[in-house]
Amino acid sequence: MPVVIVDGRTVLKNPTNSDLADALGITEYIDSNIVRDAIVVGAGPAGLAAAVYAASEGLDTLIVEAVGPGGQAGSSSRIENYLGFPTGISGQSLASHAQVQAQK
Repeated sequence: MPVVIVDGRTVLKNPTNSDLADALGITEYIDSNIVRDAIVVGAGPAGLAAAVYAASEGLDTLIVEAVGPGGQAGSSSRIENYLGFPTGISGQSLASHAQVQAQK
């Protein structure tokens, strides 16, 4: 039974990812009136890379992800075979770096 206390006063008992994101204020709401040039489904390493490349070409890009950035790789303790990291990198670190670059 995970319990999360937010701001020292809100208690969430066994919250869903969506409930936790809402309580932490990190839920992003999509304006359906905005037309995007590209929509990337999934924020794993490939999705984040696709978003970075699309945005670098000047496309208005949106990433849609149900759980959180990094995909399955985000929960890996060590990734040894990812391009650009010859000594390996943690999945969480890879996801964090990719998310920052995608937002930029």
